[in-house]
Amino acid sequence: MKFLCIPCDEQMATQVDGIMPEEKNNLVLKFKCKKCGHMIAMLTNKFETEFVSKLGVEAGGPSDMAKTPFGMMGSTLAEGKEELKKAGPDEGDFEWTQEAKDRIQRVPFFVRGMAKKTVLNFAKERGIKVIDGALMDEVREKVGM
Repeated sequence: MKFLCIPCDEQMATQVDGIMPEEKNNLVLKFKCKKCGHMIAMLTNKFETEFVSKLGVEAGGPSDMAKTPFGMMGSTLAEGKEELKKAGPDEGDFEWTQEAKDRIQRVPFFVRGMAKKTVLNFAKERGIKVIDGALMDEVREKVGM
């Protein structure tokens, strides 16, 4: 996220003074336009400050954080996403009947992916290639969906 000075259309620079007050309840980030000198501040509440602190985020200039184990976790997690995709069943290996397609579409969108993956894993474990209503009933009975 970057802050822009609207009148100047310039990226504002982070000011390093006063970033973390002594009481550490609030995080204050100040930004200044290099062109006109206009300043703004972003103030976090104590919960946001705690969250940022737990993540190991350091505000204001470069640090040695990237060299620490936690600092490397972000890049490691990004690589892990691809590994997770490879580990799951390939949807192309399965055929869905129209009834099964209709039923999976009735699952709320925010859990549909998880439900679909559960059905696919269930079918893969049993060597089933065609997903139909009966299989979905069995999944619901065994898994509790």
